[in-house]
Amino acid sequence: MRYQVADGNSMQTGQPRSAETDLSCPDCSSTRLCRVGSIPDAFEFAGRMLGSPLAGGSLYRCNNCSLHWRHPQPGKAKLDALYRQGNADSWQDNPGKRLDWQLGTALIRKMKNAASVLDVGCFDGRFLEYLGQPYLRAGIEVHPLAAKHAAEKGIQIVGHDFSALDTLTVPFDVVVALDVIEHVSNPRELLASLVKATRPGGLVIVSTGNTAAWSWRLMGGMYWYCSIAEHLAFINPDWCTRTAAKMGLEIEQISTFSHEPTKMLGSAIQASANIFYHYLPDLAYKIRCLDARLKGEARRPSFKTPPHWRSAKDHFLVAFRVPNSSHQASLSG
Repeated sequence: MRYQVADGNSMQTGQPRSAETDLSCPDCSSTRLCRVGSIPDAFEFAGRMLGSPLAGGSLYRCNNCSLHWRHPQPGKAKLDALYRQGNADSWQDNPGKRLDWQLGTALIRKMKNAASVLDVGCFDGRFLEYLGQPYLRAGIEVHPLAAKHAAEKGIQIVGHDFSALDTLTVPFDVVVALDVIEHVSNPRELLASLVKATRPGGLVIVSTGNTAAWSWRLMGGMYWYCSIAEHLAFINPDWCTRTAAKMGLEIEQISTFSHEPTKMLGSAIQASANIFYHYLPDLAYKIRCLDARLKGEARRPSFKTPPHWRSAKDHFLVAFRVPNSSHQASLSG
């Protein structure tokens, strides 16, 4: 993979200066950046086909804090509107396939005196339903129909936007954000808000894609997880370790896993298809178009992007412990 390195205000690629040379990390404000590669245009958002594609832009990496993010990004108002228009059947997961749900549930059930759990980005409340009783279960969800379904399951909807985290008057014993942190442009700000909503001694549990995975490092901006339009910024265990130290948090656990584990043959097929796209993208596109024509199907623009590599071990879950003695200090890091 060829990286383009930006140090200070000059891009070390031998190319003329552009507006992108003035970029800085949305997390730590460093200008020591790498342009990892181009992200394909997106033709759907939250499970709904778009009338016109969203520009993919570029994937950047900060050499200071290791955050990855896409540039440019749609504005918050546009993103909120797209989420509200999303397919209500999106993110419908089988609990047996969600290892992060299983890992998170095990952590919560091991906690002593854990009585309340807040799921940020709870969608239709499926994780909290899987967690079960006897917890006070609450959620934050932007999609109106999904929030309605969650409420019908006995889940208290305490907000429809991440900003609600900063206005909660009673903290929760556990706050979870599963496959959520990649949906914000500044993960550190969201983590600070999650901590603020957690009682001293409580847990913040986050799951997301892992940019340190070898599959992601191979594919760069073409990787399936960062080609999803609603995914804006991406972290890894190193980012978590650095950020926890700055915010006064303790890392209770880090576990890596596959988003959708499959048998060896299925894993080999997904890996081979992505590696083929990496080295021979034009040929891969032509073969995919030919396959569609033989099946009597239409050619689709998405054929230009590699298929999802869901069997790769490219996700992780991290549990942050909020110290009893420094809850407020953790928010100022």
